[in-house]
Amino acid sequence: MLNNATYSIYIGSSQILFVGEKPDARYTTIAVDGELSVSRAKVIKKVETDKFIAIITPQPAVTFERFAAQFVLVEAAGGAVMNERGELLMILLRHRWDLPKGHVEAGESGAEAAVREVEEETSVRAQLCGEEPLAVTFHAYDTYGRWELKRTEWWEMSATRCDLRAQAEEGIAEVRWCPFAEVAKNLMQSYETIKQVVAALGIYSEKR
Repeated sequence: MLNNATYSIYIGSSQILFVGEKPDARYTTIAVDGELSVSRAKVIKKVETDKFIAIITPQPAVTFERFAAQFVLVEAAGGAVMNERGELLMILLRHRWDLPKGHVEAGESGAEAAVREVEEETSVRAQLCGEEPLAVTFHAYDTYGRWELKRTEWWEMSATRCDLRAQAEEGIAEVRWCPFAEVAKNLMQSYETIKQVVAALGIYSEKR
């Protein structure tokens, strides 16, 4: 399931890292048991009071996998799309700036789903810039008592048709090509996973 250099899950705005040692003073730590596992209930309880949580384990990949197995996995894909002016395609969804994404359908690859979702949500046609995802993010949430873990592949793309049209039926209020300064501003009204994807592009930075 994993395709990520670091083992990180977001629950709301809280980040849970699976690491061998404490990253820095911001992080509250949880030590794993002898089975290299940690319960979902324990972590969710800690999320109620802490924004940065580090699961300390000698085998981060193993502990991550065992934690992830306590959720229903949802596969999604999205695009970080640039135009010829170096602007980033962003959408305004539920009063937050986001990147186009959606569920992977049966028979689709993550790359195919990302290209399709970009066009459906924004009307922009785009082509992939590489053969591997730019980033993979994990976001856990409670849907009517069922905890799901969304794994999203993010693909870097270049636009081949730049006309914009928001998919209003999906709740998208606005679609916009954003230059550097606007991306930095929009990230202040965005999600932690989106900040992670933009950081992976290596050409934008959040300015606080």
